[in-house]
Amino acid sequence: MTTDGKVDRRTLLRVALAAPAVAALASCAKPVVEKSAPASSLGAKVDGSKPLEFFNFDGGYGKKWTEMPLDLYRKEFPQAAVKLTSGQQLQQQLQPRFIQGNPPDLIENVGLDGAALAGKKQLTDIGALLEMDAYDQPGVKVKDTLLPGVAEAGRYDGVKYEMPYVVGVGGIWYSQPLLDEHGWTYPKHWDEMLTLCAEIKKAGIAPWTYQGKFPGYLTSPMLMTAFKAAGPELKQKIDNLEPNAWRDPALIQAAEGYQELAGKGYLLEGSQALSHTQSQTYWAQRKAVFIPCGGWLENELGAIAPKDLGMAMAPVPGWSAADKAPFETVTGGPGGALIVPAQAKNPQGGIELLRIMVSKKCMQNFAQLTNSPVVVKGGTDGVKLTSAAASMQKAIAAAGTNMFTDWQFRIWYKKLLDNSDKAMAALMNREVTPDEWSKQMQKYADETAKDPSIKKFHA
Repeated sequence: MTTDGKVDRRTLLRVALAAPAVAALASCAKPVVEKSAPASSLGAKVDGSKPLEFFNFDGGYGKKWTEMPLDLYRKEFPQAAVKLTSGQQLQQQLQPRFIQGNPPDLIENVGLDGAALAGKKQLTDIGALLEMDAYDQPGVKVKDTLLPGVAEAGRYDGVKYEMPYVVGVGGIWYSQPLLDEHGWTYPKHWDEMLTLCAEIKKAGIAPWTYQGKFPGYLTSPMLMTAFKAAGPELKQKIDNLEPNAWRDPALIQAAEGYQELAGKGYLLEGSQALSHTQSQTYWAQRKAVFIPCGGWLENELGAIAPKDLGMAMAPVPGWSAADKAPFETVTGGPGGALIVPAQAKNPQGGIELLRIMVSKKCMQNFAQLTNSPVVVKGGTDGVKLTSAAASMQKAIAAAGTNMFTDWQFRIWYKKLLDNSDKAMAALMNREVTPDEWSKQMQKYADETAKDPSIKKFHA
Protein backbone atom coordinates (compact mmCIF):
# COMPACT_ATOMS: atom_id res chain seq x y z
CA MET A 1 0.00 0.00 0.00
CA THR A 2 1.19 3.47 -0.79
CA THR A 3 1.00 6.64 1.25
CA ASP A 4 -1.50 8.03 -1.22
CA GLY A 5 -3.71 5.03 -0.61
CA LYS A 6 -2.86 2.99 -3.68
CA VAL A 7 -1.99 -0.67 -3.71
CA ASP A 8 0.32 -1.82 -6.43
CA ARG A 9 -0.51 -4.50 -8.96
CA ARG A 10 1.76 -7.28 -7.89
CA THR A 11 -1.30 -9.47 -7.89
CA LEU A 12 -1.24 -9.47 -11.68
CA LEU A 13 1.51 -11.98 -11.12
CA ARG A 14 0.26 -12.58 -7.60
CA VAL A 15 3.49 -10.59 -7.15
CA ALA A 16 3.87 -8.42 -6.58
CA LEU A 17 3.62 -6.22 -3.49
CA ALA A 18 2.47 -5.56 -0.02
CA ALA A 19 -0.92 -4.42 1.16
CA PRO A 20 -2.17 -4.30 4.75
CA ALA A 21 -2.68 -7.72 6.28
CA VAL A 22 -6.19 -9.10 6.23
CA ALA A 23 -5.62 -12.10 8.43
CA ALA A 24 -7.27 -10.08 11.18
CA LEU A 25 -10.27 -9.58 8.95
CA ALA A 26 -10.62 -13.31 8.43
CA SER A 27 -10.35 -14.17 12.12
CA CYS A 28 -12.66 -11.37 13.22
CA ALA A 29 -15.29 -12.31 10.68
CA LYS A 30 -15.25 -16.02 11.43
CA PRO A 31 -18.29 -15.98 13.73
CA VAL A 32 -20.26 -14.18 11.02
CA VAL A 33 -19.29 -16.36 8.06
CA GLU A 34 -18.75 -20.03 8.68
CA LYS A 35 -19.30 -21.66 5.31
CA SER A 36 -19.06 -20.75 1.68
CA ALA A 37 -21.96 -20.74 -0.72
CA PRO A 38 -22.42 -24.16 -2.32
CA ALA A 39 -21.14 -24.40 -5.86
CA SER A 40 -24.51 -25.69 -7.01
CA SER A 41 -26.15 -22.38 -6.09
CA LEU A 42 -24.15 -20.64 -8.79
CA GLY A 43 -26.15 -22.36 -11.44
CA ALA A 44 -29.38 -20.91 -10.08
CA LYS A 45 -31.25 -18.40 -12.18
CA VAL A 46 -30.25 -14.79 -11.58
CA ASP A 47 -32.95 -12.71 -9.91
CA GLY A 48 -33.02 -9.69 -12.19
CA SER A 49 -34.78 -7.56 -9.62
CA LYS A 50 -32.01 -7.84 -7.05
CA PRO A 51 -29.49 -5.01 -6.63
CA LEU A 52 -25.91 -5.76 -7.67
CA GLU A 53 -22.71 -4.18 -6.38
CA PHE A 54 -19.27 -4.46 -7.94
CA PHE A 55 -16.25 -3.17 -6.03
CA ASN A 56 -13.50 -2.00 -8.37
CA PHE A 57 -9.89 -1.44 -7.32
CA ASP A 58 -9.29 2.06 -8.65
CA GLY A 59 -5.55 1.70 -9.26
CA GLY A 60 -3.38 1.16 -12.29
CA TYR A 61 -6.26 0.07 -14.52
CA GLY A 62 -8.74 2.69 -13.34
CA LYS A 63 -12.46 2.08 -13.81
CA LYS A 64 -13.18 2.98 -17.42
CA TRP A 65 -12.97 -0.71 -18.29
CA THR A 66 -15.87 -1.53 -15.95
CA GLU A 67 -18.39 0.50 -17.95
CA MET A 68 -18.93 -2.10 -20.69
CA PRO A 69 -19.63 -5.14 -18.47
CA LEU A 70 -21.82 -3.12 -16.09
CA ASP A 71 -23.83 -1.71 -19.01
CA LEU A 72 -24.27 -5.21 -20.44
CA TYR A 73 -25.54 -6.43 -17.07
CA ARG A 74 -27.98 -3.51 -16.90
CA LYS A 75 -29.18 -4.35 -20.41
CA GLU A 76 -29.71 -7.98 -19.39
CA PHE A 77 -31.45 -7.06 -16.12
CA PRO A 78 -33.01 -3.59 -16.58
CA GLN A 79 -34.83 -3.78 -13.24
CA ALA A 80 -31.64 -4.32 -11.25
CA ALA A 81 -30.04 -1.42 -9.41
CA VAL A 82 -26.40 -1.84 -10.44
CA LYS A 83 -23.89 -0.04 -8.26
CA LEU A 84 -20.18 0.52 -8.83
CA THR A 85 -18.09 1.27 -5.78
CA SER A 86 -14.34 1.68 -5.90
CA GLY A 87 -11.33 2.50 -3.83
CA GLN A 88 -7.70 1.73 -3.12
CA GLN A 89 -7.79 0.68 0.53
CA LEU A 90 -9.68 -2.60 0.47
CA GLN A 91 -8.68 -3.53 4.01
CA GLN A 92 -10.17 -0.41 5.51
CA GLN A 93 -13.14 -0.20 3.17
CA LEU A 94 -14.26 -3.81 3.09
CA GLN A 95 -13.25 -5.26 6.46
CA PRO A 96 -16.28 -3.82 8.28
CA ARG A 97 -18.58 -5.12 5.55
CA PHE A 98 -17.17 -8.66 5.74
CA ILE A 99 -17.63 -8.61 9.52
CA GLN A 100 -21.21 -7.33 9.17
CA GLY A 101 -21.99 -9.95 6.53
CA ASN A 102 -22.69 -7.37 3.84
CA PRO A 103 -19.80 -7.45 1.35
CA PRO A 104 -20.16 -6.48 -2.34
CA ASP A 105 -21.37 -9.15 -4.77
CA LEU A 106 -18.18 -9.11 -6.83
CA ILE A 107 -14.79 -7.67 -5.89
CA GLU A 108 -11.69 -6.90 -7.93
CA ASN A 109 -9.31 -7.97 -5.21
CA VAL A 110 -6.07 -6.06 -4.95
CA GLY A 111 -5.14 -5.96 -1.29
CA LEU A 112 -7.24 -8.53 0.55
CA ASP A 113 -5.59 -11.76 1.66
CA GLY A 114 -7.23 -14.29 -0.66
CA ALA A 115 -5.66 -17.29 1.05
CA ALA A 116 -6.90 -16.21 4.48
CA LEU A 117 -10.39 -15.47 3.16
CA ALA A 118 -10.55 -18.83 1.40
CA GLY A 119 -9.25 -20.63 4.46
CA LYS A 120 -11.95 -19.04 6.62
CA LYS A 121 -14.68 -19.98 4.09
CA GLN A 122 -15.43 -16.36 3.30
CA LEU A 123 -15.30 -16.82 -0.47
CA THR A 124 -17.72 -18.54 -2.82
CA ASP A 125 -16.61 -21.57 -4.80
CA ILE A 126 -16.94 -20.27 -8.37
CA GLY A 127 -15.94 -23.53 -10.06
CA ALA A 128 -19.39 -23.88 -11.62
CA LEU A 129 -18.72 -20.75 -13.68
CA LEU A 130 -16.23 -22.69 -15.78
CA GLU A 131 -18.99 -25.02 -16.95
CA MET A 132 -21.38 -22.23 -17.95
CA ASP A 133 -21.78 -21.03 -21.52
CA ALA A 134 -19.52 -18.10 -22.41
CA TYR A 135 -21.49 -14.86 -22.47
CA ASP A 136 -20.86 -14.05 -26.13
CA GLN A 137 -20.10 -17.54 -27.45
CA PRO A 138 -23.25 -19.68 -27.13
CA GLY A 139 -22.52 -23.38 -26.86
CA VAL A 140 -18.92 -22.81 -25.75
CA LYS A 141 -18.14 -23.26 -22.08
CA VAL A 142 -16.29 -20.50 -20.23
CA LYS A 143 -13.40 -22.84 -19.48
CA ASP A 144 -12.89 -23.46 -23.21
CA THR A 145 -12.53 -19.73 -23.93
CA LEU A 146 -9.68 -19.29 -21.44
CA LEU A 147 -5.95 -19.43 -22.09
CA PRO A 148 -4.01 -22.37 -20.64
CA GLY A 149 -3.61 -22.22 -16.87
CA VAL A 150 -6.41 -19.74 -16.23
CA ALA A 151 -9.03 -22.27 -15.16
CA GLU A 152 -6.50 -23.81 -12.77
CA ALA A 153 -5.38 -20.50 -11.30
CA GLY A 154 -6.97 -18.98 -8.21
CA ARG A 155 -7.47 -22.28 -6.39
CA TYR A 156 -6.89 -23.08 -2.74
CA ASP A 157 -6.93 -26.75 -1.75
CA GLY A 158 -8.24 -27.47 -5.21
CA VAL A 159 -11.27 -25.17 -4.94
CA LYS A 160 -11.56 -22.26 -7.38
CA TYR A 161 -12.22 -19.06 -5.50
CA GLU A 162 -10.61 -16.49 -7.81
CA MET A 163 -10.91 -15.67 -11.49
CA PRO A 164 -7.86 -14.02 -13.06
CA TYR A 165 -8.49 -11.39 -15.71
CA VAL A 166 -5.06 -10.42 -17.04
CA VAL A 167 -1.95 -12.20 -18.19
CA GLY A 168 0.88 -10.52 -16.38
CA VAL A 169 4.63 -10.61 -16.58
CA GLY A 170 7.19 -8.97 -14.33
CA GLY A 171 10.66 -7.75 -15.14
CA ILE A 172 12.89 -4.72 -15.48
CA TRP A 173 11.69 -1.71 -17.47
CA TYR A 174 13.79 0.68 -19.52
CA SER A 175 13.55 3.11 -22.44
CA GLN A 176 14.79 1.43 -25.60
CA PRO A 177 15.55 4.77 -27.32
CA LEU A 178 17.63 5.79 -24.28
CA LEU A 179 19.68 2.60 -24.47
CA ASP A 180 20.08 3.00 -28.23
CA GLU A 181 21.17 6.62 -27.85
CA HIS A 182 24.08 5.59 -25.63
CA GLY A 183 24.86 2.28 -27.28
CA TRP A 184 23.98 0.33 -24.15
CA THR A 185 22.85 -3.30 -24.27
CA TYR A 186 20.52 -4.80 -21.70
CA PRO A 187 22.56 -7.19 -19.50
CA LYS A 188 21.80 -10.87 -18.96
CA HIS A 189 23.88 -11.42 -15.82
CA TRP A 190 24.51 -9.40 -12.67
CA ASP A 191 28.18 -8.66 -13.25
CA GLU A 192 27.20 -7.23 -16.64
CA MET A 193 24.52 -5.16 -14.93
CA LEU A 194 26.99 -3.64 -12.47
CA THR A 195 29.45 -2.90 -15.30
CA LEU A 196 26.69 -1.16 -17.25
CA CYS A 197 25.60 0.75 -14.15
CA ALA A 198 29.09 2.21 -13.88
CA GLU A 199 28.88 3.43 -17.49
CA ILE A 200 25.43 4.88 -16.94
CA LYS A 201 26.55 6.74 -13.84
CA LYS A 202 29.47 8.26 -15.77
CA ALA A 203 26.94 9.53 -18.31
CA GLY A 204 25.26 11.51 -15.54
CA ILE A 205 22.13 9.35 -15.26
CA ALA A 206 21.04 7.25 -12.32
CA PRO A 207 21.22 3.57 -13.30
CA TRP A 208 18.28 2.46 -11.14
CA THR A 209 15.31 3.65 -9.15
CA TYR A 210 12.60 1.67 -7.39
CA GLN A 211 9.46 2.09 -5.32
CA GLY A 212 11.37 2.40 -2.06
CA LYS A 213 8.40 2.83 0.24
CA PHE A 214 7.15 -0.52 -1.03
CA PRO A 215 10.29 -2.67 -1.10
CA GLY A 216 8.50 -5.71 -2.48
CA TYR A 217 8.93 -4.20 -5.93
CA LEU A 218 12.66 -4.87 -5.59
CA THR A 219 12.31 -8.14 -3.71
CA SER A 220 10.78 -9.66 -6.85
CA PRO A 221 13.81 -9.23 -9.13
CA MET A 222 16.24 -10.12 -6.36
CA LEU A 223 14.47 -13.42 -5.77
CA MET A 224 14.45 -14.04 -9.51
CA THR A 225 18.21 -13.51 -9.77
CA ALA A 226 18.65 -16.04 -6.97
CA PHE A 227 16.20 -18.44 -8.65
CA LYS A 228 18.17 -18.36 -11.89
CA ALA A 229 21.38 -19.13 -10.03
CA ALA A 230 20.00 -21.96 -7.90
CA GLY A 231 17.23 -23.42 -10.03
CA PRO A 232 13.58 -24.30 -9.28
CA GLU A 233 14.42 -26.29 -6.14
CA LEU A 234 15.08 -23.01 -4.32
CA LYS A 235 11.55 -21.79 -4.94
CA GLN A 236 10.04 -25.05 -3.74
CA LYS A 237 12.04 -24.94 -0.50
CA ILE A 238 11.09 -21.33 0.16
CA ASP A 239 7.40 -21.85 -0.59
CA ASN A 240 7.24 -24.96 1.55
CA LEU A 241 8.82 -23.17 4.53
CA GLU A 242 11.64 -25.69 4.71
CA PRO A 243 14.29 -25.21 7.42
CA ASN A 244 17.25 -23.07 6.31
CA ALA A 245 15.72 -22.40 2.88
CA TRP A 246 16.47 -18.68 3.21
CA ARG A 247 20.09 -19.48 4.07
CA ASP A 248 20.75 -20.69 0.54
CA PRO A 249 23.99 -19.17 -0.84
CA ALA A 250 22.15 -18.08 -4.01
CA LEU A 251 19.87 -15.84 -1.96
CA ILE A 252 22.73 -14.34 0.03
CA GLN A 253 24.77 -13.57 -3.08
CA ALA A 254 21.73 -12.03 -4.80
CA ALA A 255 21.19 -9.85 -1.72
CA GLU A 256 24.84 -8.80 -1.95
CA GLY A 257 24.40 -7.92 -5.60
CA TYR A 258 21.30 -5.81 -5.13
CA GLN A 259 22.68 -4.08 -2.05
CA GLU A 260 25.57 -2.97 -4.25
CA LEU A 261 23.12 -0.80 -6.16
CA ALA A 262 22.86 1.30 -3.01
CA GLY A 263 26.47 0.89 -1.92
CA LYS A 264 27.95 2.01 -5.24
CA GLY A 265 25.57 4.92 -5.75
CA TYR A 266 23.68 3.28 -8.59
CA LEU A 267 20.26 4.27 -7.23
CA LEU A 268 18.56 7.56 -8.00
CA GLU A 269 19.16 9.65 -4.91
CA GLY A 270 16.39 9.17 -2.38
CA SER A 271 14.89 6.12 -4.06
CA GLN A 272 14.48 4.32 -0.75
CA ALA A 273 11.95 6.96 0.31
CA LEU A 274 9.97 7.19 -2.95
CA SER A 275 6.43 5.98 -3.50
CA HIS A 276 5.59 3.94 -6.58
CA THR A 277 4.12 6.96 -8.37
CA GLN A 278 7.12 9.16 -7.59
CA SER A 279 9.76 6.64 -8.65
CA GLN A 280 7.86 5.71 -11.80
CA THR A 281 7.46 9.38 -12.73
CA TYR A 282 11.19 10.03 -12.31
CA TRP A 283 11.92 6.95 -14.40
CA ALA A 284 9.57 8.12 -17.17
CA GLN A 285 11.42 11.43 -17.14
CA ARG A 286 14.60 9.44 -17.89
CA LYS A 287 16.22 10.36 -14.61
CA ALA A 288 16.95 6.66 -14.14
CA VAL A 289 17.48 3.89 -16.67
CA PHE A 290 16.00 0.84 -14.92
CA ILE A 291 12.96 0.25 -12.72
CA PRO A 292 11.36 -3.04 -11.60
CA CYS A 293 7.62 -3.36 -12.08
CA GLY A 294 4.77 -5.49 -13.37
CA GLY A 295 2.88 -5.14 -16.62
CA TRP A 296 0.58 -2.39 -15.34
CA LEU A 297 3.37 0.23 -15.46
CA GLU A 298 2.40 1.82 -18.78
CA ASN A 299 -1.24 2.16 -17.87
CA GLU A 300 -0.43 3.52 -14.43
CA LEU A 301 1.92 6.13 -15.87
CA GLY A 302 -0.70 7.29 -18.35
CA ALA A 303 -0.01 10.74 -19.78
CA ILE A 304 3.05 11.13 -17.54
CA ALA A 305 5.06 8.99 -19.97
CA PRO A 306 6.47 10.95 -22.94
CA LYS A 307 5.23 9.70 -26.31
CA ASP A 308 8.80 8.94 -27.37
CA LEU A 309 9.71 7.04 -24.19
CA GLY A 310 9.69 3.71 -26.04
CA MET A 311 9.25 1.77 -22.82
CA ALA A 312 10.16 -1.89 -22.86
CA MET A 313 10.48 -4.73 -20.39
CA ALA A 314 13.06 -7.51 -20.21
CA PRO A 315 13.62 -10.49 -17.91
CA VAL A 316 15.53 -9.93 -14.68
CA PRO A 317 19.28 -10.53 -15.11
CA GLY A 318 20.54 -13.83 -13.79
CA TRP A 319 23.63 -14.15 -11.63
CA SER A 320 26.19 -15.64 -14.01
CA ALA A 321 26.74 -17.89 -17.01
CA ALA A 322 26.63 -20.85 -14.60
CA ASP A 323 22.97 -20.23 -13.73
CA LYS A 324 20.71 -23.27 -13.55
CA ALA A 325 17.70 -21.46 -15.05
CA PRO A 326 17.81 -19.54 -18.34
CA PHE A 327 17.86 -15.78 -18.62
CA GLU A 328 14.44 -15.90 -20.32
CA THR A 329 12.76 -17.14 -17.12
CA VAL A 330 10.10 -14.71 -15.89
CA THR A 331 7.31 -14.53 -13.36
CA GLY A 332 4.07 -14.36 -15.26
CA GLY A 333 0.84 -15.99 -16.26
CA PRO A 334 -2.77 -15.41 -15.28
CA GLY A 335 -3.13 -12.82 -12.59
CA GLY A 336 -5.55 -10.59 -10.80
CA ALA A 337 -8.44 -11.90 -8.74
CA LEU A 338 -12.16 -11.37 -9.14
CA ILE A 339 -13.93 -12.87 -6.13
CA VAL A 340 -17.49 -13.44 -4.93
CA PRO A 341 -17.80 -13.24 -1.12
CA ALA A 342 -19.64 -16.12 0.53
CA GLN A 343 -22.02 -13.65 2.22
CA ALA A 344 -22.79 -11.65 -0.92
CA LYS A 345 -26.46 -10.69 -1.09
CA ASN A 346 -26.61 -11.50 -4.80
CA PRO A 347 -23.97 -14.17 -5.55
CA GLN A 348 -25.75 -15.32 -8.70
CA GLY A 349 -25.65 -11.76 -9.98
CA GLY A 350 -21.98 -11.52 -9.06
CA ILE A 351 -21.25 -14.68 -11.00
CA GLU A 352 -23.24 -13.43 -13.98
CA LEU A 353 -21.32 -10.15 -14.01
CA LEU A 354 -18.11 -12.16 -13.80
CA ARG A 355 -19.25 -14.26 -16.77
CA ILE A 356 -19.81 -11.04 -18.71
CA MET A 357 -16.44 -9.62 -17.69
CA VAL A 358 -14.51 -12.61 -19.04
CA SER A 359 -16.38 -12.54 -22.35
CA LYS A 360 -14.25 -11.99 -25.42
CA LYS A 361 -15.90 -8.65 -26.10
CA CYS A 362 -15.25 -7.27 -22.64
CA MET A 363 -11.72 -8.66 -22.49
CA GLN A 364 -10.86 -7.00 -25.81
CA ASN A 365 -12.23 -3.76 -24.38
CA PHE A 366 -10.06 -4.21 -21.27
CA ALA A 367 -6.98 -4.90 -23.40
CA GLN A 368 -7.65 -1.84 -25.55
CA LEU A 369 -8.10 0.48 -22.57
CA THR A 370 -5.25 -0.83 -20.42
CA ASN A 371 -2.65 -2.07 -22.95
CA SER A 372 -2.66 -5.39 -21.12
CA PRO A 373 -2.80 -9.02 -22.24
CA VAL A 374 -5.96 -10.76 -21.03
CA VAL A 375 -7.01 -14.29 -20.08
CA VAL A 376 -9.34 -15.20 -22.95
CA LYS A 377 -8.37 -16.59 -26.33
CA GLY A 378 -8.38 -13.84 -28.93
CA GLY A 379 -8.55 -11.22 -26.22
CA THR A 380 -6.03 -8.96 -27.96
CA ASP A 381 -7.32 -9.57 -31.50
CA GLY A 382 -7.60 -6.22 -33.25
CA VAL A 383 -5.82 -4.42 -30.42
CA LYS A 384 -2.81 -2.41 -31.51
CA LEU A 385 -0.01 -3.15 -29.07
CA THR A 386 2.24 -0.42 -27.73
CA SER A 387 5.98 -0.98 -27.44
CA ALA A 388 5.48 -1.84 -23.77
CA ALA A 389 2.77 -4.42 -24.44
CA ALA A 390 4.73 -5.86 -27.36
CA SER A 391 7.81 -6.31 -25.17
CA MET A 392 5.73 -8.18 -22.60
CA GLN A 393 4.29 -10.44 -25.26
CA LYS A 394 7.82 -11.08 -26.50
CA ALA A 395 9.02 -11.94 -23.00
CA ILE A 396 6.13 -14.34 -22.46
CA ALA A 397 6.79 -16.06 -25.80
CA ALA A 398 10.55 -16.32 -25.15
CA ALA A 399 9.99 -17.76 -21.68
CA GLY A 400 7.79 -20.59 -22.90
CA THR A 401 7.68 -23.13 -20.09
CA ASN A 402 10.24 -21.11 -18.11
CA MET A 403 7.56 -18.97 -16.50
CA PHE A 404 6.02 -19.27 -13.05
CA THR A 405 3.30 -17.30 -11.32
CA ASP A 406 5.36 -15.91 -8.44
CA TRP A 407 6.67 -17.28 -5.20
CA GLN A 408 3.73 -18.91 -3.47
CA PHE A 409 4.77 -17.80 0.01
CA ARG A 410 3.84 -14.30 -1.05
CA ILE A 411 0.32 -15.46 -1.85
CA TRP A 412 -0.17 -17.93 0.98
CA TYR A 413 1.41 -16.18 3.97
CA LYS A 414 0.55 -12.51 4.29
CA LYS A 415 2.53 -11.91 7.48
CA LEU A 416 5.64 -13.45 5.93
CA LEU A 417 5.12 -11.27 2.86
CA ASP A 418 4.90 -8.13 5.00
CA ASN A 419 7.99 -9.14 6.95
CA SER A 420 9.90 -9.75 3.73
CA ASP A 421 9.18 -6.14 2.75
CA LYS A 422 10.58 -4.91 6.06
CA ALA A 423 13.68 -7.02 5.60
CA MET A 424 14.18 -5.75 2.05
CA ALA A 425 13.91 -2.15 3.22
CA ALA A 426 16.59 -2.80 5.84
CA LEU A 427 18.82 -4.43 3.22
CA MET A 428 18.58 -1.55 0.77
CA ASN A 429 19.03 1.02 3.55
CA ARG A 430 22.21 -0.90 4.42
CA GLU A 431 20.98 -1.39 7.96
CA VAL A 432 21.74 -5.13 7.74
CA THR A 433 24.27 -7.19 5.82
CA PRO A 434 23.07 -9.70 3.22
CA ASP A 435 23.85 -12.50 5.65
CA GLU A 436 21.84 -10.80 8.39
CA TRP A 437 18.99 -10.29 5.92
CA SER A 438 19.06 -14.02 5.17
CA LYS A 439 18.97 -14.92 8.87
CA GLN A 440 16.10 -12.51 9.49
CA MET A 441 14.07 -13.97 6.63
CA GLN A 442 14.67 -17.49 7.92
CA LYS A 443 13.44 -16.39 11.35
CA TYR A 444 10.26 -14.99 9.82
CA ALA A 445 9.72 -18.18 7.78
CA ASP A 446 10.26 -20.38 10.84
CA GLU A 447 7.74 -18.33 12.81
CA THR A 448 5.19 -18.85 10.05
CA ALA A 449 5.91 -22.58 9.88
CA LYS A 450 5.43 -22.98 13.65
CA ASP A 451 2.30 -20.85 13.94
CA PRO A 452 -0.67 -23.26 14.27
CA SER A 453 -3.15 -20.50 13.50
CA ILE A 454 -1.80 -20.13 9.94
CA LYS A 455 -3.10 -22.62 7.41
CA LYS A 456 -0.20 -24.25 5.54
CA PHE A 457 -0.05 -25.00 1.83
CA HIS A 458 2.40 -27.16 -0.11
CA ALA A 459 4.06 -26.48 -3.43
